[in-house]
Amino acid sequence: MPQASIRREMLSILDYMAIAVTQMRNEATMDILDSSDFDWSDTESSISSSTSLSLSPMVLSPLSPASSIYSPDGSMSLDSGTASSIDTFSMTEAIAAPYAKFLDAIRALRDEVEAARILERPLEPMLRASQLHLLHHFAEFRPNLFRKRLRVDPLIFDDILGQISGHPIFQNQSNNKQLPVAIQLAVFLFRAGHYGNACAPEDVVQWAGVSVGTVVNCTHRVMAALLDQHDEFIFIPHVRSEEMRQA
Repeated sequence: MPQASIRREMLSILDYMAIAVTQMRNEATMDILDSSDFDWSDTESSISSSTSLSLSPMVLSPLSPASSIYSPDGSMSLDSGTASSIDTFSMTEAIAAPYAKFLDAIRALRDEVEAARILERPLEPMLRASQLHLLHHFAEFRPNLFRKRLRVDPLIFDDILGQISGHPIFQNQSNNKQLPVAIQLAVFLFRAGHYGNACAPEDVVQWAGVSVGTVVNCTHRVMAALLDQHDEFIFIPHVRSEEMRQA
């Protein structure tokens, strides 16, 4: 089975934590609304002790305009219902504050994980040793091993190489010259001839002795060169032709 990426696992854990904190905030708010006797010393401890999950948000209605706290003469006038509503609203705001800070921290950490290019840097770099030089020996003395690596005969490899070598995609004006077209074609055929983990860039790196970026670039360049000459490489006979009847 393919292994889940570390980035996806971390994002899943952070989403789980955000849901858990949201539920803890909702439950604490409901306790305030349902009971007038609330122990404020349990506010912070409830953040770490509660483990239940829910996705239903808590909606707090604003104070009704009809329950104004000012009298007609401008002085403040609080009846018992209005004072109770204000106290309840203040308490819910106060208890939601630490949860809001926790959610902000989770959101910031999630953004950092999504933006990070490297999440885990190994202590030792991955060893790689090029085996490309063996292809010359295989082509001359062990063609079966050449086919095993690149899935084509040496003569077919040379024919494809001659067809795509002049493509402008293999030409650039950079100080960092590209690899020879023969090596780029070998990298592409090695990936195209394998499947699963064996065609992953990391596995090709160990075989070809190049970087992951070089493997990806070689693959893209050769694919572009081949697709531009699709009609010369691939011929589909007419449906009523002799070739189709024999197929």
